[in-house]
Amino acid sequence: MASVRSFCALALVLTLPLTACGKGQKEADLNALDNALTGNVEEGAIVGERQAKLPLLKGDAARALAQSVKLAGGKLIATPAPTQGETPESADSLAAVAREQQKPGGNAFCRKQLVYGAQWASRLPEPFTPYPGAQLTEAAGAEKNGCTLRAATFVTPVPRQSVMDFYYTQARRAGFDAEHKVMGADHVLGGTRKDDGSAFLLLFSDAPGGRTSVDVIADNGR
Repeated sequence: MASVRSFCALALVLTLPLTACGKGQKEADLNALDNALTGNVEEGAIVGERQAKLPLLKGDAARALAQSVKLAGGKLIATPAPTQGETPESADSLAAVAREQQKPGGNAFCRKQLVYGAQWASRLPEPFTPYPGAQLTEAAGAEKNGCTLRAATFVTPVPRQSVMDFYYTQARRAGFDAEHKVMGADHVLGGTRKDDGSAFLLLFSDAPGGRTSVDVIADNGR
């Protein structure tokens, strides 16, 4: 099956460390992802956030959107406006991160353990399962050596903004920090959950016909 992106390269292209092995991951790695991709949103900040506006859709898109709203508890929270994309880091800092990631239990180590297969899509962590009505393009996961990394690419008939609002809502209600960035042609949501060290990275791209392509990388999968 042809890949829309290379899961193994995705986080590296963004120059962001991904916490792939939550239970054995060092606190420094978790903080690196949190600082690079989140604004350290205070717990409970979901209260009072603005409700998202829903577009008028037809057919499969309308059914998928309605199902997503139902899954999200009856309403979607509006994704915050994006912040600036990549933050420059020193060469020494990046080199240190790269060395750490190669160790057993590190992020790059777990990415190298990825095995491809559609079954991994059903084992994504609960807040980041495939969007209702989505067509799966590819999925992968890592489960040995303490790794719990999961990845998937799929296309949904629903426009990008509503898809982002759904995942932002799911992430915040599941206790994750979450921030929206724009990097090139991609909109990115990412963050961490302090309770158990989980982390996620989602990329959203406009696809032909008003559809949306979604790439998911998340740890602590099933």
